[in-house]
This record gives sequence, structure tokens and C-alpha cells, in this order.
Amino acid sequence: MEMLMQREAPRVQKRSIKLARVAGFCFGVRRAVEMAQQARRERSGSITTLGQIVHNSQVIERLREQGIETAEALSQIHGGTVIMSAHGVAPQVLQSAKEQGLDIVDVTCPFVSKVNRTAKQLIEQGYPILLVGDPGHTEVRGVIGTIESMGGSVQLVSRPEEVSALTLGKKAGIISQTTQLAETFAQIVAEVCRRVPDVRACNTICGATDELQEAAVALARQVDIVIVIGGRRSANTRRLRQLCEAEGVPAYHIETADDIDSRWLFGKRSVGLTAGASTPDWVIEEVARTLNDGDLPDDWNLNNPER
Repeated sequence: MEMLMQREAPRVQKRSIKLARVAGFCFGVRRAVEMAQQARRERSGSITTLGQIVHNSQVIERLREQGIETAEALSQIHGGTVIMSAHGVAPQVLQSAKEQGLDIVDVTCPFVSKVNRTAKQLIEQGYPILLVGDPGHTEVRGVIGTIESMGGSVQLVSRPEEVSALTLGKKAGIISQTTQLAETFAQIVAEVCRRVPDVRACNTICGATDELQEAAVALARQVDIVIVIGGRRSANTRRLRQLCEAEGVPAYHIETADDIDSRWLFGKRSVGLTAGASTPDWVIEEVARTLNDGDLPDDWNLNNPER
């Protein structure tokens, strides 16, 4: 009697979801959000942030639901309490808020405050300042305003190739926006050193930025695709995507799970997830569930940067 061999149906391998060693909220962002929420609990009257206190629309919307509004200019705030950005503001802005009679809650990240203190020390030592940063970024505007209020001179540079167009003397003090790439800062310092005999470079990139970037690069080397989660205005999130892409894997920047394009995942067996410093845990978890049939991966362990 002939035996019929039954074949098992081929098993569909479940997509692997791998999370970066650290991702999401940094110390400065968490501190800013908690201070804003505390102000709402303890103060009566209107509470308004001047611009987005952190660059994440989902966080801003949650704060709005809790009774904290957002205005883009001081002229739009008519009384009550104003919360300054975690990215810092120029001294002139603080003075204007005081002159309007507003109560002020300053949630400037301590690492941004360190940039300003470092600039002050360099100015006192007679160094013209070169600031490595993104034109128009909230932090950059605040640092430039602080330097100018001290009577110091400052030039902004974003890329090494821009150094050749700068007006440089015999001395230069170099500082950085907290969310810059360490490699970009080092390259700019090297270019300046070729032209200036007395250079004092102070790396003011924050520790959380370094942690997030190192973890993103390590992740990109282990997966077929990386999805980077964070606000469209978040400079550090954009840089995470750039770093992952530089490792030779497709990398996509999304704000929420709704932004995922299923075509990105076709043929991909492993997906890496990382997130910028202003991305809250709940948004990261929503993305993970969307990629994993509604559940968090069994080995899910979300760690925020420690610094």
C-alpha cells in the first residue's frame, strides 16, 4: 500500500523587531515636561508655552489637553504664566516677558545652560565664538542672543565646508549646539585649526545625544531597516536617521505609527526602532505594536538615555 507523504505548510517567519539600546526622552525633555505639568497643577490662570517647549507634536498636544496652551510670540500672551522652551531663550526674551508682567517658568535644559556658560567663559578669555549649529533652531537663537548680550562676537557654522567663508582672526573659541553630530563638530574644529593659531574647542554636545547616536549606529548594523520616531522639527531625530542611513540600511523618519508605509517593510525580516530625545514612550510603543500585530515584542525593554 502506497504511503502518501503529507507536507507541512511552510511557516511564515514573524518579523523581528529590535529596539535600540536607548531611545526616546532625554533628561532635559522629561524635566521640561514635568515642570510644565507641575506648574499647571500649582498655578491658577492661563499657562502658555512660548513656542514648543520640546520638538514633539504629540507631547505638545497632550500638554494642551492638560490646559497648557502654546503661543509663537510673547505678543500673543496676555497675562498668566509663560513657560520658556527647554531649548533656552535669549536674555532679551526673558526681559520682555518680565516687562509684560508675566509669571515665568524657565525649563531650559541644564545642558543648554552649559553651552551659555561655556560661551561666557570663552568671551571673558578674549575668544570670538564659533557656534556649530543649525540656522534658525530655537537653541541656536537663544545661544546667539546670550552671546550678543554679553558683548561677544559669534559666527554660526553648520558644515566643515563653510569654514572657508568665515572671517577668522588669530583666536577662536568653538562651542556646539547640544544635538549636533560629534563627527561634524570634530571636522569643523579641524578646519578651523588649519587657519587659526589659537583655538579653544569645547564640545558641548550633550551626553544623551551621544548615547542616542551611538545606540542608533549599533542598531543599524544589526537590522534590514530602521524606523526613527520623532517630531519633524526635532534636529536630533533627523540626525539619527542620517546616521542609520550612513550605515547602508534604509532609514525612515516618522512621527507616529500612522506614517508607516507598508512598502518599506516588504522583504525585510528585521526592523530596528529608535527615537529622538523628545519622543515619549507611548508613541514608541504604539509604533512597536503596529509592527508586531498589535502586541509589544516579547523581549521589549525600552530604556531612555541616562544622561
